[in-house]
Order: sequence, then structure tokens, then C-alpha cells
Amino acid sequence: MVIDVTGAEVEENDRQYIKQEGKITLKAIKVTEGVTRNNNPSFKVHFQDRTGRWAIDEFVVTDNALWKIKMLTKALKLPNVVDTNLIPSRYVVAHFKARSTQGGGTIYEIKRYEPSQLTNTYEPPKQEVPIEHQTVSADSDDEIPF
Repeated sequence: MVIDVTGAEVEENDRQYIKQEGKITLKAIKVTEGVTRNNNPSFKVHFQDRTGRWAIDEFVVTDNALWKIKMLTKALKLPNVVDTNLIPSRYVVAHFKARSTQGGGTIYEIKRYEPSQLTNTYEPPKQEVPIEHQTVSADSDDEIPF
């Protein structure tokens, strides 16, 4: 077996994850795309707070889960049709809530997103206005400047 790890990212430090309830302003650092076990497209947004702690939220792209994606894109102040490449470097306020696991542990989940005062507003790309060309006829007597 030959495995090419060219371009693979390796983190030098262990990540510290957010383990508290409440509202926390987060910056989207990166988006990774994938596919669920049911073959549905999905993406994960990797967030970081100003102290360097991390949070990851996964979004499955199905009709039943579009509400969650809409909540995120609305908080990020992005359009309804969005390229996930627009997500990094934007800010949201995330509401964290603790949930107990069957094994007795605690998971801190993002339950809701709100816009942050730090988020830039989205401006759609400007479309260039086509230049109208005028056809000028040249008579044989007219001089053509060169």
C-alpha cells in the first residue's frame, strides 16, 4: 500500500475545546467537507474563540437539516445560496449547552447561532457592465489613424 501524505495538515499542539455553557463569540477557522454514512453531503465548521479554544459543528445537507445551515448562514450574514468557502474568517455568537452522555461524561454542543458585531457584511460580487461597441464605417477617403 502506498499512501501520499503530501499536503496533509498536522497540528503541533493538542486542541483545547470549549467546555462551558453560555454565549461565546467564535471565529470560523476552516471548513472541511465530507459524506455521512447515508451518503449525504456534509461539512464541518471549525471555530476558535479568542482564547484559542476550539469548537466543531457538523452540518448535514438534507432537506430536513437545512434549517440548521440557514441558522448558521444567517448569523454569518451570508446569502441564501452560499459557497462554504465564504465561511472562514467570519464571526458568530454561539450558544453552548451541556448534555450528559450515556457513559457519564458531558458534551458541550452549539445549540444556536446569532450574528456577531465582528462579522463583516456580505457584498455580492460586482458584475461588470458590458461595454457597448460602436461600429464605425470607414470610407475609402477617411484616414485611419495608427
